[in-house]
Amino acid sequence: MTTRHSVRRIESEDNRLFKQIEKTLTGRGIRKYDAALISGSKMVADVLRASPELCEAWISTPKQPPPPATLPERTAWYELSSRLFQKLDISGTGAPLLLIKTPSIPSWRPEEGFVRGCSVLVPFQDPENVGAVIRSAVAFGAARVILLAESAHPYHPKALRASGGAVFAAALFRGPSVNDLSATLPIVALSQEGKDVAGFEFPQGFGLLPGVEGPGLPARFRAHAVAIPMAGSVESLNAATAAAIALYLWSRSNTI
Repeated sequence: MTTRHSVRRIESEDNRLFKQIEKTLTGRGIRKYDAALISGSKMVADVLRASPELCEAWISTPKQPPPPATLPERTAWYELSSRLFQKLDISGTGAPLLLIKTPSIPSWRPEEGFVRGCSVLVPFQDPENVGAVIRSAVAFGAARVILLAESAHPYHPKALRASGGAVFAAALFRGPSVNDLSATLPIVALSQEGKDVAGFEFPQGFGLLPGVEGPGLPARFRAHAVAIPMAGSVESLNAATAAAIALYLWSRSNTI
């Protein structure tokens, strides 16, 4: 198969370029290089189709397909040994990877307030929870996703995988720490100490705030929190799951 792209072969893990790409498997590396790795044939194809301008490099092994004709000509092609490729393919997809330039994420300040609809405030330190809640936010029509200072990076490989690519469809913003949010803001907080969310009347424009894994919510938000009622001996729901249920209830309340 012919291709417009010339290949650069990398076989040593001491290679400077390989080390840089490997660092994009972490939130710190993503922030440093403004780059992230996309894995999985479907997500790679989706990004190629919807956002070709983000593509920085096609990464494959000698046994994998070369870059497709749809890949912008300026995009690099790195061919790695199988051993090096496996270090980058942490999800074990076995398909070529795509290195992208991460889109810039604008800032949101509490004094701006919230736009109409639901803005999901994300304090999750687990990238899988970040990806899952972004997926739910997009699925149920949230206006914004505001990543608080505590949040893992939305382009972390685990967040990307959990989001199913929804991160590219979400209106992402960066916010302050959860500890810097004022209790005077129209925030709907989720806590098992709160009142039953069934029948709750959501504000026209508000922030949905699930608790941080482990510590939960700051005390000032617990007094007016809402809860997802549960049966049985389970103490609490996964925070991203609770947020998904609340988003569903909010979306239903908008259609009734």
